[in-house]
Amino acid sequence: SGVTNGAFYHHFATREAVAEAVLGEYAARASNAVAEATRSASSGIDALLRVSVAFAKLLQSDVVVLAGVIVTSEIGSSFLSHGSYLDWLARIRPVIRICQREGSIRGDFSADDVSSLFVSSFTGTQLLSGALTDRQDLLERIGVHWRIILLGLTTPESAERVGKLMDSAFGDSETGGMSEMDDDARGTSFEEETQHALR
Repeated sequence: SGVTNGAFYHHFATREAVAEAVLGEYAARASNAVAEATRSASSGIDALLRVSVAFAKLLQSDVVVLAGVIVTSEIGSSFLSHGSYLDWLARIRPVIRICQREGSIRGDFSADDVSSLFVSSFTGTQLLSGALTDRQDLLERIGVHWRIILLGLTTPESAERVGKLMDSAFGDSETGGMSEMDDDARGTSFEEETQHALR
């Protein structure tokens, strides 16, 4: 990169300081991606799918975000390492509650448990994809895992609609077609609620 060790440590006195700076930028970029991905989401499930696609693409293209994920995996047991996981759990939990109120995710599971399942699944999937294909197949793997997980979580009434959303999110088409209703039919209340939940 052309930066000497001396110049580097002039700005960062310790490895912990480096990690903190990386995680701060990682959090900012992830938050921006989440906000952009959910801006036109039409439902809780749509928001969850959009967020997973957006974050997967960041991991494939943004070295700072990837560095942040690596730091959380390798830094050890400290707030720096588990803080980002707690942040994702806090972001996902209220969206799960939205899904349950909409009737798309079964209400006999706690939002805490479902959000833990989703974050754990994504974390393990991106690690496996990174080890096997340098994350080139990350979107495909996430799509397969979403289908398996949601098969047991969605209500019978919402199964067809959720299936179409997953087809749109992870099929051959681009993610721009993920919405399940057109712009004219979509109100602003859901968008505002999801943005607030994921902020």
